[in-house]
Amino acid sequence: MGCSNQIYEPPSDKYPFEVKMKALLGDNLKIVNSLSKAEVQISSFRFEKDPNKLKKVINQLEKDGWILKGHGQGVDTYCLGINNSINIVSPTTIGVYDYQGGKLNITDYNFDAISYSYNKWGEDLCE
Repeated sequence: MGCSNQIYEPPSDKYPFEVKMKALLGDNLKIVNSLSKAEVQISSFRFEKDPNKLKKVINQLEKDGWILKGHGQGVDTYCLGINNSINIVSPTTIGVYDYQGGKLNITDYNFDAISYSYNKWGEDLCE
């Protein structure tokens, strides 16, 4: 039994990642939700390398107010406020690192990937 009978409302600052990406790239997009809670979310998808798809995603992010936070090696990080981050991973060489030097675990270099993260308490890459 909960402490309240009120209906829970999701955070208003959480980006509707799955809805936006499926509207942009098609409903058959397979998004993996590694973690999906009210306070924290980690979701991602990958696709065969396609510069046009990457450009579509980047254009949508910029339209929605996302800011490029930094270029890493094979990955660009975008932030929307301090709670939402997206890594656009397009590996070209062995070793993929975010703009702060953190290593990303990449096993297949034939694919690009988009990774979304929401943290109610703030994303380290976006502070």
